[in-house]
Amino acid sequence: MGNFLILTGLVVVAVFIPVAVIIGVWADILPAAIAEISSMVGVALAIIYIVGGNLWCMYGDIKTGRYSNK
Repeated sequence: MGNFLILTGLVVVAVFIPVAVIIGVWADILPAAIAEISSMVGVALAIIYIVGGNLWCMYGDIKTGRYSNK
């Protein structure tokens, strides 16, 4: 059940919210600045996720001594 909730949350964040913003701007319900701001936030979160994930993986490798010469 936990994996299903994670998948549902991912679909909501990655598909439904951006589509709702695009349709809202297209229908003149939302100002165009909302689309610009949400795009910048999305890019920033993607960068944080990618860089943070890589740092976390590198830290785990260093902590376990994966690449040490023993």
